[in-house]
Amino acid sequence: MDINQIIFSITRGYCRYIGSGSCREVFDLGNGYVVKIAKNAAGIAQNKTEYYISRYDDSNLFAKVIDVSKNFEFLIMERADKVYNITEIWRYFDVKSKKEMFDLKQIKNISQSYNLLLCDLNRQSSWGVINGRPVIIDYGFTREVKEKYY
Repeated sequence: MDINQIIFSITRGYCRYIGSGSCREVFDLGNGYVVKIAKNAAGIAQNKTEYYISRYDDSNLFAKVIDVSKNFEFLIMERADKVYNITEIWRYFDVKSKKEMFDLKQIKNISQSYNLLLCDLNRQSSWGVINGRPVIIDYGFTREVKEKYY
């Protein structure tokens, strides 16, 4: 990852701004990937968490992290199409409510394995679609991150 090139592209307006949260900003790199830029220590912690989950997970429920800077300030992830309503995700998993979604074995497994907050997985902004398959795109907000930074 060439951080200087990414910064240059963003400051020149070559990368489309996708959105931001309290801790990170997200830009489309235009090559099938996005960059998540930490705004503060909590953002760095979220980038670090996503990096480690992506590295060790084999569930295919998460968008893959491709690269990360040494200090975790920058994280490169697969770009996903936007989900406009959480019911799109429910339909894919053939459930009718968040309770049914949270009762799915694969959702329970990743929640327990990585200390993910289930309420975060019920937000449409936490999901995207890659190659017709829903994936979690925002998964850095774990119990540990919440307790330490919020």
